[in-house]
Amino acid sequence: MQRLIYILFLILAMTQLYGQSLSDLNYSYKTLDTTEVKILNFRFESMSFFHDTEYMGDIVDGYTWTGAWVRPKLSYTFSDKLKLDVGGHFLRYHSRNDFTIVRPWFSAEYQMFDQMKVVFGNLNENGNHGLVKQLWEPERMMTDAPREGVQFLYDSKYFNIQNWMSWEQFILPGDPYQEHFTFGLSGRGQLYSNSVTSLKIPFQLLVYHQGGEIDSSPLGVVTHYNYATGLETSFKVGDQFLKNIDLNMHWVGYQCPDGPAPYGYDNGHGYSVTIAGDTRFGKFSLDYWNAYQFIAPYGKRIYMSISDRDINLSQTDRSQIAFNYMMKQPILKDIGFAFQGEALYDFLTTKFSFAFGYYLIINQDFLLKKF
Repeated sequence: MQRLIYILFLILAMTQLYGQSLSDLNYSYKTLDTTEVKILNFRFESMSFFHDTEYMGDIVDGYTWTGAWVRPKLSYTFSDKLKLDVGGHFLRYHSRNDFTIVRPWFSAEYQMFDQMKVVFGNLNENGNHGLVKQLWEPERMMTDAPREGVQFLYDSKYFNIQNWMSWEQFILPGDPYQEHFTFGLSGRGQLYSNSVTSLKIPFQLLVYHQGGEIDSSPLGVVTHYNYATGLETSFKVGDQFLKNIDLNMHWVGYQCPDGPAPYGYDNGHGYSVTIAGDTRFGKFSLDYWNAYQFIAPYGKRIYMSISDRDINLSQTDRSQIAFNYMMKQPILKDIGFAFQGEALYDFLTTKFSFAFGYYLIINQDFLLKKF
């Protein structure tokens, strides 16, 4: 505990830092740029990370992610309507002799009209798909293969919406395993905005389906539903020590109409209240979470009601508070170093947990040829 406090003190002593959330580090996907038409680039994306969790209690065991992923690819913009990326994604954890994930990368982005674009292949996962961490774990950028499928993104003055379907397990006729895919919908509608204040309503839906009609698996169909809404407010304070204050309230739910398997609950809900401040020393936030029988297959596990190692170790009611800190230090253009720290207290078990991480993010483009 004393060592953690000392580390945080050293970080706070640094200057010229700006804050982000952990999900905001995941902005490597580069969208179509109309200034790069007929240009072939070599793009190098990578994240090196050391992320440690010291979780107490039965819900989540402590764990560490330490390693790096790299994503080299060729990027060519055919016109102001079409861009193509081809390359690979390679994830390796430190001290392992092999790569944990080796995947080809293929992503085609088509600008259908001014406010709508569609992505085929590897999806744009920037900003955690716009989902709250209770529904989508930000750490997936250090553990999962890039998502593949089809995605529609709409952005206007009053709405931003994205809809996608991604396949985690594709099947052919007679395959002995089930099809797994995810349907996602997330967005925000703007209620009010001026130079100081903005007020938005988020809406989010995740459907995780395990089934299929052409496989030979004896397993039954199971579909999980997660959804969220709430109110998000932001206040611009100034340009000195404190820059912005955010107050967000989210209500989330869970349904499994096919039965309680495999998690033990067939429905649940929860809510969070978060106050955050963007300062010259980084971003601070205080988050209260309360839940009942809440499950999210892709969500941050510390917020769930069942143990990640044994569903019999459940905690039907959850009540906890978390303090978070995030900073990012720019090194060069498109290269940055980040630090994240988190302290959690569970009111029902009276247990204290914490987590912290260091990250080096590189997103660089190198001009190969202009046609």
